[in-house]
Amino acid sequence: MLDQEQKLVEDAKLNSEKFVLLYDKYFDQIFRYVYRRVSDKDAVEDLVSQTFYDALAHLKSFEWRGFPFSSWLYKIAHNNVLKWYRQNQKTQAVDLDKVHEIVDLQPTQDQEAMQKEEEHEIQQVMQQLDPEEREIIRLKYFEGVSNIEIAEIMGLSANHIGVKVYRTLKKAKQLLKT
Repeated sequence: MLDQEQKLVEDAKLNSEKFVLLYDKYFDQIFRYVYRRVSDKDAVEDLVSQTFYDALAHLKSFEWRGFPFSSWLYKIAHNNVLKWYRQNQKTQAVDLDKVHEIVDLQPTQDQEAMQKEEEHEIQQVMQQLDPEEREIIRLKYFEGVSNIEIAEIMGLSANHIGVKVYRTLKKAKQLLKT
């Protein structure tokens, strides 16, 4: 899979019109990632557009460092979201029902009540974590990103991320018990 991804990136470096293949491949992932952080649909659309614009504009400088291309996109999206928050001074709140609508994931009737309760508990715990802890947990467990990729995205060491994941999970467990 990495070879196929490398080919797509290298083709896009040579011909910017081929970037559309990378855009199509990663749009949903990046959209969900941004939406979970911003939850203002207009801002999300702007930020996702900006992320792919920045990626295309800097594609020639992209270098393979043993991480998937998506890690680079997540890093760009992460930086754009941080910049947006600095400019807008808004607090971060995510309506998980809207996430289901946007990604077209409707639970069955049997699962809906339990899922809402679990989501509410998770949301309460997430709000009690500091922003860095929330971001690490979201990347690790909601986006499925490895510790090494998280380190690359956030500009921290992989060891630091491992420790932060452990401590944050321990803190979240304690918060769930209370």
